[in-house]
Amino acid sequence: MLHVLSRRLTFRQGSAELSQIERILAFARLVLAAASLLAFYLDPEPFPASSAVAILLLLYAAHSIALLIFLFLRRDLSPASLLTVHVADVLWPALIGIFTNGPHSPFFSFFVFALLAAAFRWGMNEAILTMLLAIGIVMTQALLLTWAPLARLVGGRLDVSALVMRTVYLVILGLLIGYLAESEKRRRAEVIGASQLATKARVDVGLKGTLQATMDGMLQLFGAREIVLVAHEADNIRGTLWRAERSEQGAQGIFSFHQVDQSALPDYFFGMSKQAAAWRKGRPLSVAIIDDNGNDLQGTKLSLPPGFIAEHPFELLLATTVSVAADLSCSVFMFDARFGGRAKTQLRIFGELANRVAPAIYNVYLLRRLRSRAAAVERARVARELHDGVVQSLHALAFRMYALRTSSALKPAELEQELLDMQEILQKEASNLRNLIQQLRPAEFDPRHLLDFLTSMVERFRYDTGISAKFVCDVANVSLAPRACREIAAIVQESLANTLKHSGAEHVMVRLSSTPDDWVLTVDDDGRGFEFTGRYSHNDLENMRRGPAVIKQRARAVGGELTIDSRAGQGARLEIRIPKAGVAILV
Repeated sequence: MLHVLSRRLTFRQGSAELSQIERILAFARLVLAAASLLAFYLDPEPFPASSAVAILLLLYAAHSIALLIFLFLRRDLSPASLLTVHVADVLWPALIGIFTNGPHSPFFSFFVFALLAAAFRWGMNEAILTMLLAIGIVMTQALLLTWAPLARLVGGRLDVSALVMRTVYLVILGLLIGYLAESEKRRRAEVIGASQLATKARVDVGLKGTLQATMDGMLQLFGAREIVLVAHEADNIRGTLWRAERSEQGAQGIFSFHQVDQSALPDYFFGMSKQAAAWRKGRPLSVAIIDDNGNDLQGTKLSLPPGFIAEHPFELLLATTVSVAADLSCSVFMFDARFGGRAKTQLRIFGELANRVAPAIYNVYLLRRLRSRAAAVERARVARELHDGVVQSLHALAFRMYALRTSSALKPAELEQELLDMQEILQKEASNLRNLIQQLRPAEFDPRHLLDFLTSMVERFRYDTGISAKFVCDVANVSLAPRACREIAAIVQESLANTLKHSGAEHVMVRLSSTPDDWVLTVDDDGRGFEFTGRYSHNDLENMRRGPAVIKQRARAVGGELTIDSRAGQGARLEIRIPKAGVAILV
């Protein structure tokens, strides 16, 4: 089953990784050869054919050195070369064992090395095949020792109890090593599968596109016929059902969604709480249930509602719940998976993948909803600005033009003054519209050039409005995260817009400075100030529900604090402190 998972996940070890594994094995092989030579020369007496053993061990050491050099000189390894090296790893203990008492050989650990190498390179199946081959070699060595001439030559003898124990060792080691290798590779494949599915969660394609891509990916991974996701929010009487099906042509699947009435919701939410269950068709339906930790819940009863069975026929059904938020319930159903293996194993992998991918999809949903709400708030603000400013001014101009057209009693000087007033109104509203457009335009700049951008922004404000404005930076080097740079630029833009619209100031000073712990942005003007007098912190402003809401939100977005010092009729000072430790991790 792991091979099926790896193949569908396009899980392949790269040449660099294969080379790294082979280098590790080569070092281990060399250490094993050196230790064997040392052990032999410390005590060569037990082996009558000690010269042959010495030659074989020296050849094995030379073989280990040659392989190590080869692996450092060549990076690409073909499957045939890997198989050749592995066959040699199995044959060396077979040859050495003949001259060192067969099943009783002290170099039995060479077989253990071969098992580890098979597990490292491939997995459990190959480790078991190596184990069976090693058992066959040990058995053959034992039979050869029953031939008297060979037994006298190598000084060996058959010990049935030792043979049985060595065989048991090989079986245990082969199964354990293979299982551990298989578990590690399976977990790795699952992580890769989750990451591949999570990359399909993209804000630019929206929730629908994200769900379609993710559900199609799950169908391909499990070879399933259909997958269904049902979501229900606590404050909504209806739910939403998303369905992806494989097309008969094998191309991109069929994707659809529709609302689920309140009366049909119990067919999809029927008592699975942090559980996953699998049903196979039969009379009665056979069911397997596991908890969120993958533990088997024997004796737990869980029945499918008749409405669900009537609506969704199946041969094999995998079902799990997904928990991403307290007010959102989600159930996911996979129909007729062809993944292979036991239903519980498929169910566990299905549940883990679904719960790992769900947060990424939920983040897309939240971000899209936040963007939609932010866009609605911005549209309302623009409509309010236009209604209170430009629209009313245009209405006033229309009435005054109508009065000019119908009046015949105005003197030339009065007419000229009236036209001049109307021209000033038009110029003022044109400037307001230009500033409004400037606010709506996203601040696009390279974060590394924040100071240049702020300087040009303040200069442009001075040129467009006639208000004396200046930007000062007290630090030579500003290193801020991109998101913090964007928020600072937006705060300065909003502050200048508010100064023009509300303060009536003649002078504005924007300053960016630094303390050991904070970046400090201040905006000073000599206008009329806020409707309150005194110095107020961010929390004070929140409790009073006063102060510029947009600036407060942007300051908090980067972990900053806004402080306002307002002096009635004398101006106001905005101070935003952004902690250096916080913005360092923002992106």
